[in-house]
Amino acid sequence: MGASASKIKFRESLASLTDRDVSPSDTEFWDELWKIPSSSEEVFELLTPANARRLRDDRFENLATLFTQATAQLCQIVETPYTIYFDQALNCVRVLTRVVPFLLEKGDLGEGDANVEALCWGENVGGGDDGSTTITGGETLTTTGGTTTV
Repeated sequence: MGASASKIKFRESLASLTDRDVSPSDTEFWDELWKIPSSSEEVFELLTPANARRLRDDRFENLATLFTQATAQLCQIVETPYTIYFDQALNCVRVLTRVVPFLLEKGDLGEGDANVEALCWGENVGGGDDGSTTITGGETLTTTGGTTTV
């Protein structure tokens, strides 16, 4: 995929997140998002502050899934540190670097946000007997054969 094609695909994926509900179980969407080659400049250019705030305020479930998916991808890459996954890890870190300040922004402004508190600091995080991890909000991350699903 060329640089311009990947930029267009990344833009379309971000538009999907802000325009419609994207299911946490839509593995095709989430896997594709992390595999799109993106530079840090592209992530910061395409994921504007206005888009990040709209995602937080209007599509919090998508933002929460983005957060948990990126975190799950990073955990999986730590467990299976093959070089073929390093670009995915960079994409996850770049996206998290862009969205986390906006995720936490309301708290910095003195406005608490129960959703953010539960997502980031909730007590409902624990491992299951089947190798899964339950994240606040009831989402379950399951790691199987090199793939992490929510």
